[in-house]
Amino acid sequence: MATLQKLRNMGPLLVIFVGLALLAFIAGDAVKLFDTHSIDTSVGTVGDKDINVMDFQEAYNEFDCLCNVTGLEIPEEARQSYIWSILSNSALYNDYAAKLGITVTAEEVNHVLVNGKSDFFAQFAQSQSPFHNGRKLNLDYLTQLTEAYQEQAAMGQIEGPVAMLYNSWKFLERGVILDIISNKINTIAADATIANPAVAQKNFDLNNNTHTVNVALYPFNRMDSDSIPVTEDEVKKSYKENLNSNAILTNRHESRDIKYILKTVEPSEKDLADLKEDMTKYADTLKNGYDNYQRLARISRTTYPYINMFLTKELLDPSLAKAIDTLDTNEVLGPVDNTTYSQDRKRLIKTYDVYKNIEKAEVPESFMIRAITVAEIAADGSNVDVNAAVDSLINILNNGADFKAVASNYRASFDSLTIHTSNANEVFSVVDDIESQKDIYNAPVGKYLSTDINVQGFNGKMLFQLISKEGKTDAYHAIVIRREKVFSNETYNREYENLCKFVGKSKDLAELEKNAAEDAQYWVRSQRAITTDSTLIAGTPKTSEFIDWIFDKETNVGQISGVKKCGNEDCFMVIALENINEKGDKPLTAELAPGYTVQTYIENMVKSDKATENAIAEMKDKSYNDLKSNPKISTYTVDRVEFNKPASVSSTMQDEIAVSAVAAKTNVGETSAPFKGINGVYVVEVTAKDSKNGTFDAATEKQQIETLYNRFYMTNAVANTLDKIYPKENRVYKHF
Repeated sequence: MATLQKLRNMGPLLVIFVGLALLAFIAGDAVKLFDTHSIDTSVGTVGDKDINVMDFQEAYNEFDCLCNVTGLEIPEEARQSYIWSILSNSALYNDYAAKLGITVTAEEVNHVLVNGKSDFFAQFAQSQSPFHNGRKLNLDYLTQLTEAYQEQAAMGQIEGPVAMLYNSWKFLERGVILDIISNKINTIAADATIANPAVAQKNFDLNNNTHTVNVALYPFNRMDSDSIPVTEDEVKKSYKENLNSNAILTNRHESRDIKYILKTVEPSEKDLADLKEDMTKYADTLKNGYDNYQRLARISRTTYPYINMFLTKELLDPSLAKAIDTLDTNEVLGPVDNTTYSQDRKRLIKTYDVYKNIEKAEVPESFMIRAITVAEIAADGSNVDVNAAVDSLINILNNGADFKAVASNYRASFDSLTIHTSNANEVFSVVDDIESQKDIYNAPVGKYLSTDINVQGFNGKMLFQLISKEGKTDAYHAIVIRREKVFSNETYNREYENLCKFVGKSKDLAELEKNAAEDAQYWVRSQRAITTDSTLIAGTPKTSEFIDWIFDKETNVGQISGVKKCGNEDCFMVIALENINEKGDKPLTAELAPGYTVQTYIENMVKSDKATENAIAEMKDKSYNDLKSNPKISTYTVDRVEFNKPASVSSTMQDEIAVSAVAAKTNVGETSAPFKGINGVYVVEVTAKDSKNGTFDAATEKQQIETLYNRFYMTNAVANTLDKIYPKENRVYKHF
């Protein structure tokens, strides 16, 4: 790293300058991610452009390196989908950016990273990534890494750690560039709204007042819409009018509906009986005085580690802590039925447990200690007579020598360290076996003593002095033998064979449903609108092969797949293709849910619209007092109603922006015409209007208006434009 040393000698200003140049060097390739295609095979398309396998594999490898560097634990299927999302979104925005003439410079990338302005980069700020300094880039580290990479590349051999770190950075940079491009495009869309002075004045006038209003509400749930007749022509007319505005009526891209059977394997009665018999043997072994607890923990395959320490109740396994006070010393309890978390804390498991309270002791709640440790092997590799060395030190210290002066000759020492016995990290940092623990806990205050110690591979002795002790608490030396209630291979194979036999009786989906209805052992369930970027069926891991099968050109509607293993090696699944939903408008006969078609949905819309029209007619030209006498209508008084702030209407449990907007445009003493809101039809009577006494500022008002409406354009206009080149996967990458 000669170049790096020269760079350091030239000072921080040059570090920044060179860092900028290096970013330019790195960014150059990333902006052109989609300009070349080295092979014909693609993982998907964006508009009329392919994303090829090589691009996908490169990005996947970069992300895999980032996960390794930062310790991110992301399942394989989720990693693949995440990479597809990054690449397809980059392709979408790059395509649109090319049409608009938008580019990304190295200076822009540098500015965003150094100033912590990238949301993508910030996602990884909480991980162990060395690239971060909070939300900002650690530019000095990146400079060192890039130099190391270039020097090794020039020599033709790049070390594994350097390559991994460099690839990690490439992925972070890839996401930052996407951030910048998307923000530029969104900003252009956001700037589509420009307010003029007249609109600014009107906005100020509306916002400068608060209102007290009487509200009359005719709720939708009190309108009799079920009995309203609807004609076929009305359905067709409403369907046509809502096609472009109602996302429910359109498939943005092709999807599939399926039906499936998911069988989760459970332990059989014999499996449970065999496990309980084993656990009873372990309990009997403990009752008979067997005390090689470490060996017993190993041969019993307990999922809870044996800890040869006194632990306070806070540090015990929660299930053991509940039972420990009921157990005398050397008493054994179990097998006990229990439900606890798995080791990764991600799922609940059912177990048989055996507990033994080996020993109970009263220990200090906290103590202050100083110590010097002497190893069997010296720093120069020579052997040390540990006993003689420690005895000599103890004599010197007990005769009045200064501890700090003596300890300065030893690397492994500490002074005035406070240990709380309820804090596992503090306790384990000093001792890791029960005999050393007893020596320390039972030692008198002020006297130098010694104990054998083996902490994190350190073999030797520790001389120590208890400076003080505080409080008393109970601690326990105990063992937990825990085994999960799992199925045997015999049970697993039998369940697989049974499902295969059951599925084999059916030639298509119709027969499968018929047979399942006659056999209560299996249930046929539905999942709709599966797309090529879906990763799971029924939320079950390792089901991506089914999605491949669903989208295979050879798979026909009604066809049944084979039975496949899935989940955490504890499930079987079979699926059948129920329907193919082509991209575009859904026909009236399409099902939105089982037994609920688009036709039914439109009919309900028309009925609701008619019921609303009837309610409006019923409330029209009536005063607030007249409406109060109508039993279908609820009335409320609402204070401090402001324009552009939703009004809180009692009992609806949902705020109404429409009430605020209408109230702001209604004079005191006037009653509005009926209008439709979220919860029903409203009429408002304004009884008072109070000025906020604000000062008009045209520039401020214009900015507020543009900010409010720009958000709409940014989230809708851009999405609608990009939707025309919506990505489509071919799922090749699922088999990498």
